[in-house]
Amino acid sequence: MQAKTIYFKYGMHPKMRELMAQGLHDPSTRRLGGGGTALYRSGDDDESLSGESRVVCESVDAAAEICATRLAKLPEIPRVTRGISFGIDVEATNPDTTWHIFLNRGPLPLLDVELSNAPGFHPPDGWQDALLESNRAHVVRWKGNVHNVVLSLKRRRLFPHSRGNSSAEAVSAGQQLRKICREAWQKQAGELDTLAESSAWEWRRRRLVRKFDRALINHAGSDNLDAILKRMDTRLESWLAADS
Repeated sequence: MQAKTIYFKYGMHPKMRELMAQGLHDPSTRRLGGGGTALYRSGDDDESLSGESRVVCESVDAAAEICATRLAKLPEIPRVTRGISFGIDVEATNPDTTWHIFLNRGPLPLLDVELSNAPGFHPPDGWQDALLESNRAHVVRWKGNVHNVVLSLKRRRLFPHSRGNSSAEAVSAGQQLRKICREAWQKQAGELDTLAESSAWEWRRRRLVRKFDRALINHAGSDNLDAILKRMDTRLESWLAADS
């Protein structure tokens, strides 16, 4: 299963632009949280709204550069994850063919790729492991190397979506945290390092996370780890409490 072409939609039909000006049309794809607060928004960048409506087909290599450029140009909305939409090998015309790439901000920035109709996505056997082993993704459906899975679980609890400090200092500390997490688990696992999957059972997730936390503290030291987390606007006790 490998993409050959990527379809980007640009511009907007004049009538839709008129409705948007009247406040009768919202061009973005949104996901709302508690109290109607926006968590995600995609499809409302300049390229999606300006000019005449058109669809452009790009090669995978060209599409990767386009995605990076468009994501970098998205204005930041505090605590809201921004993204763009596209189609893989077919035009993005409905939830079954519309993919999104989201940039989650915060001290642990995260690129997240998903299908609008995620429950309806049924890839072939072996697709998940092949994608991970190709180093094109760190975690796929909560499966990956242990340190990446645990970081994803911790991020979900401490800095969900785009919450948290996005300053250069906090992101730099986040990079340092990723590095020592990788080192700690490689030291613990050695040549036996294998892919792990977050269990649906909470007690199993906690066992995995607590085992990792012990390895991390043994490797980095609690004072050093706490100092790094403090730069990310959290502390060691909060990190240890985020165990599932």
